[in-house]
Amino acid sequence: MDSPQNDLDARALGRAAPGKGLAREACPYAAGTEARTLWLSGYDDAVSDGIEPVTGGIAKHPVDGSAR
Repeated sequence: MDSPQNDLDARALGRAAPGKGLAREACPYAAGTEARTLWLSGYDDAVSDGIEPVTGGIAKHPVDGSAR
């Protein structure tokens, strides 16, 4: 998935999050804020549309450090 634009709202960022390897519990917004509610709503929409959810915070992708 391509990176989302920088000027997207919290809901759009939440919708992009599972495709970027972020789990629902890794929401960057504080509890009780509107931004958190919007981000979680976007995340849930993405998952309901068939995007695979991530568990455990941030997905860990294998990195081959030998190329450095």
